[in-house]
Amino acid sequence: MTRIAVALFNYQDGGRQPDGTYDFTKLQRAFADVDEPPALILFCEAKNYRDHAGQPKYTAAETLSDELGVPYTVELGSNDRSPMPPAIFYNPDTLILRSWWNQHDPGIYQDQRNVARFAIRGNAPNQEGRTEFLAFVHHWSPLSGDNRLEEARRASRYGDAQPVPVIGGGDLNATASGKHLPQRDWMAAHFSARTHKGVRGPDGQWGPDTRALDHLIGVWDETTHQREDGCGLHAIAEIAWRTDPTQPILPTVNDGVDAGGGLLIDWLLVNDAMTPHVIPDSYKVHIPEAGQQHPSDHRLVTVALDL
Repeated sequence: MTRIAVALFNYQDGGRQPDGTYDFTKLQRAFADVDEPPALILFCEAKNYRDHAGQPKYTAAETLSDELGVPYTVELGSNDRSPMPPAIFYNPDTLILRSWWNQHDPGIYQDQRNVARFAIRGNAPNQEGRTEFLAFVHHWSPLSGDNRLEEARRASRYGDAQPVPVIGGGDLNATASGKHLPQRDWMAAHFSARTHKGVRGPDGQWGPDTRALDHLIGVWDETTHQREDGCGLHAIAEIAWRTDPTQPILPTVNDGVDAGGGLLIDWLLVNDAMTPHVIPDSYKVHIPEAGQQHPSDHRLVTVALDL
């Protein structure tokens, strides 16, 4: 077995400044307190990282390598809504990338975008014996619950229909059902902001739009404290919480970013085949120290797998 540390981070605007330069010092600071260097980083908001022959993406990889002592390699994904695709950074000493569809590759299907197939280098001396797993990273629509539900449907094939172990996640811009998850005062936000992640119920009250996440992980039953239905994906935050329910599930958005309180919107998900390999007590939402400037509007999330 090989321990694989995984990180998820939405780096605000990819560090791009108003004058077009990049500030990667905050990226270094965000990763300065990780318990172990991640072998895989799921990264959101790689803004304009293709520009100038890819200089921003390579600088980001070099910055992370300098901070963590890991020779990171980077691949950019695709995002039709904006110049901020997701990306993956990985340690080639640990992981072998076997497939990754690029932005304009011919023959690609929508549900194959931003999905990597990895093999673990140390599991076997040759390619036939190495353990494989899939990893996806997505940045779902920030404005429309309907669009997020369509994005969830495309991701559903990586749940119980996929026999290979899968870990995936990203800034999914939505929470799931369940009172055990962080909640928001929806009336504290202006109407337009409420509509981004919320929905008005039949009684006229506002609440979270949970359809997209519930489609993947199931609807929470407050009586049984179980999820029903879903496409066979499971939230690592809940896997960790079940091992110690005294520890609350934390928001992944920093304080003061969303009026009414932050939600869990940066999700790490696994399928049935990957669930036994999750190390529950390794899951961590990294909260910036009091008084410290936040490196991003989102918090770093980490976990470890034993594969």
